Amino acid sequence: TGAAAVLAAETLGKRDAATAAVVGVGVNGRAAVRAFVARGHEVMVWDADKSRAAAAAEELGAIVAPSRAEALAADLVVTVTPGHALLFEEGSLRPGQHVSLMGADGPGKAEISPAELRRTRLFCDDWEQASHGGELAQLAEPGSIARSDVTELGSVLAGEVSGRVSADEITTFDSTGLAIQDLAIVVAAMRRLPELSGLQSFSL
Repeated sequence: TGAAAVLAAETLGKRDAATAAVVGVGVNGRAAVRAFVARGHEVMVWDADKSRAAAAAEELGAIVAPSRAEALAADLVVTVTPGHALLFEEGSLRPGQHVSLMGADGPGKAEISPAELRRTRLFCDDWEQASHGGELAQLAEPGSIARSDVTELGSVLAGEVSGRVSADEITTFDSTGLAIQDLAIVVAAMRRLPELSGLQSFSL
């Protein structure tokens, strides 16, 4: 989850993105922080539990954002909250921002208002899943968007379609989590295991 959030942020964020933030530092939020740090980003963290934010920052080499508003204003934002309260109301995102929305993993959950989501260029991990249980369900269920309005991140990574097309474009990535991603990571890790540990090679 954390790696997918950061992969989307780097793929869809503007090239000169200078700030990164993770809002919500539970298990998956911490994974996103680790991925950002491993990729060389200085990352801010914010959590409703201030002590948890401070502990995560110290452990992972991040900094605590002065406020939630400052974290949400970063060039690259990853939100990993329970999805019970909106973080982005209509008009709150600024030109050039990217947000990986990871908290809405089931019906009734949302981190962004439908009106604000509609203002952005829409990306997801899997249309069928996101349109029924992710942020996109807010727009898909009433028929406000169609499949053709949303780009799957895999198509961008494969070079089949373009990602961000301008520095001012606002991009959002709706992730509901895919088991195939976990499997692919396991395969990649097992293939690299010999070079990392000196063990006998593993064939798949």
